[in-house]
Formats: sequence, C-alpha cells, structure tokens
Amino acid sequence: MHHLARLGRIGFQSIGRRSLATVSDGALSRKVEMTNLEKGHFINYKKMSENLSIVRSRLNRPLTYAEKILYSHLDDPHGQDIERGVSYLKLRPDRVACQDATAQMAILQFMSAGMDQVQTPSTVHCDHLIEAQVGGPKDLARANDINKEVYDFLSTSCAKYNIGFWRPGSGIIHQIVLENYAFPGGLLIGTDSHTPNAGGLGMAAIGVGGADAVDVMAGLPWELKAPKVIGVKLTGKMSGWTAPKDIILKVAGILTVKGGTGAIVEYHGPGTESLSCTGMATICNMGAEIGATTSVFPFNDRMYDYLKATKRTEIGDFAREYAKDLREDEGAEYDQLIEINLDELEPHINGPFTPDLATPISKFKEVAKANGWPEEVKVGLIGSCTNSSYEDMSRAASIAQDAMDHGLKAKALFTVTPGSEQIRATIERDGQLKTFEEFGGMVLANACGPCIGQWDRKDVKKGEANTIVTSYNRNFTGRNDANPATHCFVTSPDMVLAMTIAGTLNFNPLTDKLKDKDGNEFMLKEPTGEGLPSRGYDPGQDTYQAPPADRSSVSVAVSPTSDRLQILKPFDAWDGKDAKDLPILIKAQGKTTTDHISMAGPWLKYRGHLDNISNNMLIGAINAENGEANKIKNILTGQYDAVPAVARDYKKNGIKWVVVGDWNYGEGSSREHAALEPRHLGGLAIITRSFARIHETNLKKQGMLPLTFSDPADYDKIGPNDKVDLMCTELAVGKPMTLKVHPADGGKAFDIKLSHTFNEGQIEWFKNGSALNTMAKKASQ
Repeated sequence: MHHLARLGRIGFQSIGRRSLATVSDGALSRKVEMTNLEKGHFINYKKMSENLSIVRSRLNRPLTYAEKILYSHLDDPHGQDIERGVSYLKLRPDRVACQDATAQMAILQFMSAGMDQVQTPSTVHCDHLIEAQVGGPKDLARANDINKEVYDFLSTSCAKYNIGFWRPGSGIIHQIVLENYAFPGGLLIGTDSHTPNAGGLGMAAIGVGGADAVDVMAGLPWELKAPKVIGVKLTGKMSGWTAPKDIILKVAGILTVKGGTGAIVEYHGPGTESLSCTGMATICNMGAEIGATTSVFPFNDRMYDYLKATKRTEIGDFAREYAKDLREDEGAEYDQLIEINLDELEPHINGPFTPDLATPISKFKEVAKANGWPEEVKVGLIGSCTNSSYEDMSRAASIAQDAMDHGLKAKALFTVTPGSEQIRATIERDGQLKTFEEFGGMVLANACGPCIGQWDRKDVKKGEANTIVTSYNRNFTGRNDANPATHCFVTSPDMVLAMTIAGTLNFNPLTDKLKDKDGNEFMLKEPTGEGLPSRGYDPGQDTYQAPPADRSSVSVAVSPTSDRLQILKPFDAWDGKDAKDLPILIKAQGKTTTDHISMAGPWLKYRGHLDNISNNMLIGAINAENGEANKIKNILTGQYDAVPAVARDYKKNGIKWVVVGDWNYGEGSSREHAALEPRHLGGLAIITRSFARIHETNLKKQGMLPLTFSDPADYDKIGPNDKVDLMCTELAVGKPMTLKVHPADGGKAFDIKLSHTFNEGQIEWFKNGSALNTMAKKASQ
C-alpha cells in the first residue's frame, strides 16, 4: 500500500510538472539581462531547463539543487558521463570574475591565446593591492600611486578584450558580484577562493585558478570533477547574539578544513527561509575554509528582496518563473547530511591558527584559559568579503552605540572594512559609519586589507604573542599581519564588537556584565539591525569602467623593462622520457598552504611578473630535515640556502626536481602562482599525501605532475636528501606511476607507487607542456 501511495505521489508530481511546462516554456524564453551593467548577456533559464530535462530522463532520480545548477550548464547533456565524485563534467559557466592580484596572470595568459575578446562575460576587480595603514582615502591614494603600472595594464587590457573593469576603491570582488552579477541558478567561476559568496543568491560560484578562468574566457568548456553533495538541513530560527556566521563556524567545526573537499555544501530546510540574503552569502563565503567546491542556498523570498533592493527586480521575477528548479527535488539524496537547529545554535569563536577549531561562546573562556591564549584583545576587525553587508554593519553599530550610551568606547584598536563603495556610502548616509568613528574605529578602504595580509600593523612587534578578533574567514598563522605569534580568532561582527568593548577574550556578552563610566554594571543589549536599508542603497562614487564601443585603437600597457609585469613565454613540452636521478628540492612537513608556497602580502606586487614572484617559492614551507623554513640543502654545493635560490641553481644546471609534501598540500587561496613558480623554476612533480582541489588542477594546467602516495605511509620512507627516478612514460588514465627511490645513505633502491587523477585531456597538457600550449596548438591546427 505504502509503495503504491509513493508511486501515486510521484506520478502526480510529474503530471503537475508537465502541465506547468507549456506555461513556463514561454515565460523562460524572455530576454532578461544578467546585469544592469552590460547589454546582450541574457540569463538563459530556457536552455538550463532543457538541459535539465535531458539529464533527468537519463538519471531518473530526484536531484539536489547543486546538481541542477551544474547539470543545467553541461556542454553536452546527452553524452556527459555523470557520477558524483567520479566523472569530470565539462561545463559552460555564465560568467568569469577576477580580482586584481590574479587577473594580471590570467590576462597575460589570455593574451597568449591570441583572441580579440573574451568569449564569456568577464569582469576584473581591484581590491587586493590596497594596503591598510592610516584609513580609507589616504590608503587608496597611496595604492593608486604605487600600483599605477598594474592598474594601467588591467584598465587597458580590459578595455581591449571587452572586460568590465572595477577601479580601486570599488570594493571587494565578492561583494561587487553579489550586488551586480550573481543570479539564482547561475554558474560563475572566480579567481579567488571566496567566490562561493554568491551562493547567497542561489548561484554556484566556484573559486578557480587563473588558468581555468583563461579557458572559459577563451570559450572552452570548464572541467570540474562532479562534486559530491553535503546537505546541511537547517531548522528553527536564530535570535539574540547568534548570527549567520555562527552556522558556518559550527559547520567548519564539524567538517574540518578538509571535510568539504570534492563536495558542494547545500543548505536546505525551513531554517533557510529566515536568513537574509547577505547572511546566506556569509555562510557560503566561508565554506571555502572547509575545502568545499562551493556552497549554495535555494532561491527564496529573501533573495528576491535583495535583488529588488539592488535594482534587479526583473531578475527576481524571472527567477520566480524558474523557481521549481532553483531548489532541491523532494527526495533528493545527499552524500552526507548535517542537521542544525537554529533555535539552539549559540555564537561561536573559531581559532586560533586554523578556521575549524570551533568553540561555542559558553565554553570559550575555559578553553582559552586552558590553552594559555593571550587574553587581552589588541585589535578587533570587522568587514571583509565575508561580513560587510548592511545588516552586519547595522548590527555592529547598534552594539557600539549601546556601549557609548553607557560612556564606553573601544578598548582594543578597532577597524572597519566596508565591502563595497555602495555599502560605505550607504552606512555613511545612514549614520553607522559616524557611530564607528565615534566609538574609536578607523574606517579602511573598500578592499581586502588586513584579511589577506595587506595591513601595515604598528601596534605590536613581530614575534610578540597577541590576540586579534576578526569577522574574516581565514586565520592561518601570520596571514593577517605577517606575525606568526598573532592569535587570530574568527567570529561574527557582533562578537568582535563585544570583545573590542571588553578588551578581553574573557567576556561572554550573553552572560557577563560590563561597568559603565560611573562604575555601574550593565549588560550589552542584543544586536539589532535591518537586513536591507529602508531608504535603498546609495551607490556612492561611480567606480566602474565599461569596455569602449570601439576597442580596436586600445593598446595594452606593458613596459619591457617593468619590474611588475612580464609577458609570458610558453613552457617547454615534455621530452617523452622517464626522469632519472632527480633531487628532492624540499620535503615539506605539516601544513603547506598556498600562503606557504607563494606568500601574499609584500609579494602581491609581483603577481604579473613570474620571474620576480618566483623568489617567494616555498619560502614558508617547513623542511622536514631541519624543521626550518627556507633553508634547504643544495646537492650541488652541499651548502644550505633559500628554496628559490637552490631551485634556480638546479635549473641553471639543467636538473629537474620534485617536491615531497604532506596532507592537503596547497589548501587556502586559489593562488595560481603557487603552481606557476615551481614550473618556472624547473620542477617536474609535486608528490604528496593529498592535495587541495584547486591547487592540484592548477599544477596540471601548468604541465606539472601532481602525484599522491598510493600508500600515504610511504611519505615517511623518503628522506629529504634521497634521489628519485620518476617513470613519466607510465602516465595513463587510472594507472599508478612508479617512483624509484635511491636513499642518500647508499641503501638499496626501492619502488613506491604513486596515484594521480589525470584524464586523457589533462595528460595532453603534460605532454604539450601546459594547458595553454595545448590550446594554442589546437588553434593553429
């Protein structure tokens, strides 16, 4: 009986769907622009719906929302092999977005593909190269002066190749995308690991390396291993001091920094309905910290409200026509399911040194004490791409105002980073900015700033143990201020404010009292704030440069003597032979993030000059031989030297080399330079226990071999001064490769099996020397 009832229900649903189809087909044919800033780029719900129908008839099962977005963007929905966690999907993204640090190399690579314009709508956003020092306007003026050459290159190349250009001061790429380009059901790739921010508008927005962006700019399909789908079911409703940030802080604690690898995190359930659009964006943004491919929320009325507030009502109306496929099917199955009751969720504080060390506020004091974390809060920092919405700023300002009403101001230093010029102008108009300044805050430029290490911090000396509390997403050692002794804790803007007022980690605003100016005890009021500005957004200064109608006369600015920009030369193709007698440049132990492989901070200025930036290659990685960073043995001289110096010496002498790495090698920012530099300095392979997804792909694109120990315990069998032979001729889909190890102590040579994830097309990249070489070769045939 139960079985028949279920059949009946399915039958009814499908009949309902069929009868709706005729109505919606016409509605989905409407021409609705993707963004108010471009003409002729339309949202193609009709094609997406058609692709989904084809895939549905093939798979014959309910689909998750994440699957619907990906499968509706398939290049070949009829022939594409589809198995979650196994198949490589060839996809057609709707858009590409690049930030200024990664855009330089992406555009330099695009230029070498020889096309006259991008084949997919693309934008570039200047947000990474502005250092926080004394406050917004002066910092911006200094950045415009220091980075003039890079900004001129980006401005002219965008104009030349039909790319939208957001000038310095516009805001952080992810906030600009949410305000102007994201739309429900869309697929966007961005050259920054926090691209998933746009999941707050129901878009699958995925962080990639610049080489992937180049493929899509050049009109090639983009390849992604079909992700698994982790479901997070939200029930209940948040209140009081709990904020959307606490959902992802809790999830990070459950899944850890690698628990989301190879998966899309899909939020669903009744708890999603009450979250603001920008709150959902915060949750998706920080999903990058658990290694997730991206995170998504189903389309709901909060998203519609945000589209309306950002002058995109037509997109909201169009999304409502397609709404049945802008959420999961009933009965969709997840590879893993997490359930969170928002009624019971308490504020969390994550860190230090890793974003997955999650502690609820009720236990935080005892945990901080037990670990001996520095109790005094030196700096509180709010904003960034993760938490700089109008709602975040309003709630934070309500806490600051409450403190000032009791005669208190910030005890710690306090900074505010608006996410965009639109947010800055709106909170200036509505008074929150004035509140922050009266509270003792410094308002920084609309840029990434301290979140990515662009912070000229003066209040502590390097090496001095201290505590900072931020509403950012990432807190790896030294990331914010280049001081490895800084304990950075990640939490909601609300909790940052509370701890900035108290000046100590030893404070819980839910239970603890403060003393006002007269010595009377009081408790901070629960934060309040509007999700959207009641008077609408103030756009502020116009910082967008559209491509000119006639692009033929534009010339791209690159000086041959430039210290910061360098036209690329193609890498050499593989010689077709096994590689013998290779030194191990470094055996890295422990966490080796893209920050360790290619640091940001002061090195950002060389993002367009491959040879200069290669001087930071692996200088943060810990050498297993001596436990030190940037001190490795040169087998030619027997002397110890910096990693890039030894690599250059090997290259000069025609010696290829390999790196041996630990677990989750290359986690963190989607830094393509971390793959370009080892290739440029003569590396052949990176051999690890496991890779972070983006970094593994980036290495393949540059013609390198990312390989993993078939038995992770084999990592311990290789000594840092051993030599190895790598049987490159064995490279074949699904087959292991052999590494012959010649121990440095003269012991007997032994073989180790290495695994890889290369498919046929990627093997061609290796053979031709890079993905770009393969593209150019095909173009010339």
